Amino acid sequence: MRKIFHLLLCVICFQSVNAQLLINEYSAANYDSYQDNYLEYEDWVEIYNSTPNPIDINGYFITDKVSNPTKWQVPSSFIIPANDVGIIFCSGRDEVSGGFAHANFKITQTKGNEVFMISDASQVLLDSISVRPNLKSHSMGRETNGSSTWAVFDNATPSTANVGSFQRYAYTPVFSISSGYYSGSAQVIITSPDPNVIIYYTTDGSKPDNTSAQYTTPITFLQTTVLKAVAYSSNPNILPSFIEYNTYFIDDTHTIPILSVSGDSVAVLIEDGLQTIGGWNGPPHEPQGTIEWFDKNGVLIDKGTGEFNKHGNDSWAYDQRGFDYI
Repeated sequence: MRKIFHLLLCVICFQSVNAQLLINEYSAANYDSYQDNYLEYEDWVEIYNSTPNPIDINGYFITDKVSNPTKWQVPSSFIIPANDVGIIFCSGRDEVSGGFAHANFKITQTKGNEVFMISDASQVLLDSISVRPNLKSHSMGRETNGSSTWAVFDNATPSTANVGSFQRYAYTPVFSISSGYYSGSAQVIITSPDPNVIIYYTTDGSKPDNTSAQYTTPITFLQTTVLKAVAYSSNPNILPSFIEYNTYFIDDTHTIPILSVSGDSVAVLIEDGLQTIGGWNGPPHEPQGTIEWFDKNGVLIDKGTGEFNKHGNDSWAYDQRGFDYI
């Protein structure tokens, strides 16, 4: 009887320990809100220790892939204080140094199949969460440290208590026709599954906000245009949506692949080059914008939102220039 009692006690304690480390917050778009010890803005995941005792996660496993739960094993001592949090940077550096932990992988939010999972040294899963997209320097996290409700933070709270959350983003606007090539004209209807939003749009490639034109009726394009739209909810606990964007080529033909690039001051970078943005050692100019890649048949292959910067050294002395898209 004593042996059975001991066994039950061990099982209860083990299950209790499993619930004491939680994935608490993460950012998959940390552009400028939280630096690591290399002064880089790497994406990160925050682990919360809900117990009154510190926990050393040396030997534990953290991964971004369900198919590879042991992808990164914490290589040395990394202590998460009692009732506090620890940050794991997803930098690919594979190290723990000076109180900073860096996983051996980077995280993205565009593949749709990435997760955060933490397992103990015996490979028992402690917690997991699917990675959902977040806007620039925002984060996804538990409404308060350790709570069961997940929310969005427009001011990420790494290494501090989770406060100031929003319920979610507004639903992204939906365009009635896809990007591509059209003859004569193209008419676009913009909708949202939420009736309690106002949709704003731009047709000059700039980022729309609540000062842009308000959508009320279908829009007809007679010339090539980049359409961008954003939804604002009447609910103050819902953040503005992700921006939807399409390029409509009107009476335009190409026999080679095409990149449609647009954004606030992107033309300054790509068209004006060094004459406008300064010399090689001047301040960085990294405008935000969108990019769409069409194959030679006009079929959209991929699209994304990010930042542009100079690339290609000598190419910037000529009319055709290289650039990076991040």
